[in-house]
Amino acid sequence: MLDVRRLRVLRELAARGTIAATADALGYTPPAVSQQIAALEREAGVALLERNGRKRRLTPAGEELVARTEAVLNALEAAEAAVERVTTKVAGTVRLAAINSIHNRLLPATLGELAQRHPDLRLSTQELEPSESLPALKLGDLDLALAAEYDFAPIAADPALERHVLADDPNHLAVPAEHTAAGAAPGSVPIEDFAGERWIAGRLGTFCHETVLHTCRRVGVEPLIAHRTNDFDVSYALVAAGAGIAIVPSLAGPPPPGVALVEPAEGLPLRRLFAAVRTGAAERPAVAAVLSALGAGVTA
Repeated sequence: MLDVRRLRVLRELAARGTIAATADALGYTPPAVSQQIAALEREAGVALLERNGRKRRLTPAGEELVARTEAVLNALEAAEAAVERVTTKVAGTVRLAAINSIHNRLLPATLGELAQRHPDLRLSTQELEPSESLPALKLGDLDLALAAEYDFAPIAADPALERHVLADDPNHLAVPAEHTAAGAAPGSVPIEDFAGERWIAGRLGTFCHETVLHTCRRVGVEPLIAHRTNDFDVSYALVAAGAGIAIVPSLAGPPPPGVALVEPAEGLPLRRLFAAVRTGAAERPAVAAVLSALGAGVTA
């Protein structure tokens, strides 16, 4: 019997080409990936990989197995969902990961609604970036991933996952209330006017960081990043203290005292909030209930 989890590891290795890249994407160590593949080869009774320089190349048997893996995983997910639908009972635990702003702003109300409507349903949540949550979702470590993508850097579609768009979430430029740009008419202040400002950006490697770089560099400005945080409450507090300026989404909520929002002339990147599940899993009663509550929370 072939282990489904190991099939998922092989599929990821086929897409990324090296043990190291696969380990990095899945949050494993390279030896752990090698062990998973070796165990799968023992189960299959044939070699699935061969060396090609630094990379690992699939053998014909490995290629055949990967080609069939997606259909197998989707069918398994659909079969499990069909079995769960027969009970019509919303119960069990849904393992969920979300970006910081969704975790802070949307999940508390969603958890409260679900507790009232489905008392036998439990949610286990954690904060993860899409680069962490989507691979974990594919591997089966999560049931739901709440993420965001930006118009300048869309996340590639993946046949293993299906997306449910929650909402578009426009960005704004947050500046101290005494800033010369505060109160300016929308679209009247170019980004170039903020050259030399100290910026508050996200952690390196996250979209919150890349958004600042993209916004400034597209008009020839190199941002001076003084602070890094993915928590927009912290960003607002730093702006209010005069520590810099920041790009914040509408989901961050209205600005606190001491902060004004500015709409630059060039506009700011748009981000889109979405929920991702494994293909076929949206039919599971528990997952469907969470998706429904999230959709209602976004439109409330």
